[in-house]
Amino acid sequence: MSSSIVAKISEYLGLSTEEVERRALRYLILDELRRVKAEKVLILSKYGVRSFEDLMRLVEEDKVSDVDAHDDIIRLDYLEDREKGLENLLEELEGQTHRHTRNNE
Repeated sequence: MSSSIVAKISEYLGLSTEEVERRALRYLILDELRRVKAEKVLILSKYGVRSFEDLMRLVEEDKVSDVDAHDDIIRLDYLEDREKGLENLLEELEGQTHRHTRNNE
């Protein structure tokens, strides 16, 4: 995104360019988090469980075949990692916001 459009938006909204960028980044992270969580729910619902751990328990108890669930297990593992990474980015972004706000007081 060019800085001129950010400047135009910030001027129109009466916000600093930093605030516009922070809000845009926050929205982007939250939107991706929603997508990741929705995909996790979709996969987990196929097995009638609520978490990756619950699915693994079914596999360990031979109630679900690990061969049949392999692709879903791999995808869930990726989604769990992605969710944690996005949550860390959100925390970092919000931490920078709080530091920036305190420095301007």
